[in-house]
Amino acid sequence: MSQLRLVFVLLNLQTLLGLTACLLCASTAWAQTDAAPRSSLPIDLKIPAIVWAAGVASDQATTYQFSSRYPNILHEQNPFIQGLDGHPMWLVAAGTAIDASTGWAVYHFLGPRHPRLVRIAFYSAAAYRTYLAIHNVRMMQQAQRLR
Repeated sequence: MSQLRLVFVLLNLQTLLGLTACLLCASTAWAQTDAAPRSSLPIDLKIPAIVWAAGVASDQATTYQFSSRYPNILHEQNPFIQGLDGHPMWLVAAGTAIDASTGWAVYHFLGPRHPRLVRIAFYSAAAYRTYLAIHNVRMMQQAQRLR
């Protein structure tokens, strides 16, 4: 049963990554025009943003798992969303809103002027979020042994 859940989570993660990649690579359609010309961001920022989104998605998926499976053992440590610990869906939704707004702001406001800094920030944040996802999995394994 746990392998089936893992496959389900991985499929959802893969779908989320695909949608993120499509949104980041989207451009204006042929019949549409931009209201004002925007400076185009370098293509090399899209890959770091996708890598960061993958790290965020893996952390959010594992956060939902531990929050829904082990509510009495494992608790959210982020002080901004810690109060939503008893509501896994709200917890992940609030975390995703914070991540999406932060990522969008960095991409659009810092990207045109400081692309190298943004690239480093996205890769660093992706590494940290991957660490958090691995930490969540390890904590769930320890909680499973305690049961």
